[in-house]
Amino acid sequence: MSTEPKVSEGQRRQMVAEAAYFRAERRGFSGDPTADWLAAEAEVDARLREMPGKSLHEELEQRLAVANSKLRAVKKKVSAMKVEARKEWTHDVEKLTRLRDKLKHKLEQIREQGEHAGEKAGQQADKIWHEISEIVERISARRKRKTGP
Repeated sequence: MSTEPKVSEGQRRQMVAEAAYFRAERRGFSGDPTADWLAAEAEVDARLREMPGKSLHEELEQRLAVANSKLRAVKKKVSAMKVEARKEWTHDVEKLTRLRDKLKHKLEQIREQGEHAGEKAGQQADKIWHEISEIVERISARRKRKTGP
């Protein structure tokens, strides 16, 4: 099995941008563009994973990097909040941290298994990724309610 990427990072980014745009368009461009982007990434990456080429662990490494980035951004926002407001966000931050750690653990398991990692491992990682995306979407919606349109 070849480990050469089937599309360049630029091509992947374009695919994600288009998928995010069409998601937003279906909703009349209301909602959170970050949540659209995350959902589009998951959708595009799932399609790319079905194509021969890119390995599962490479895919999960990318997702782990995104999860780390999102977690850092949320933690930064939470740390700047007043104590009363911070309580409301703490649960989501803790859950994001646990899910990120779970995704990291799954990636380590897949690395140990090498290219023989099964479809079940990929499905489990996808489930974790979707949970991360849902939490980020919920946080974004909450932030919009607090700050208004």
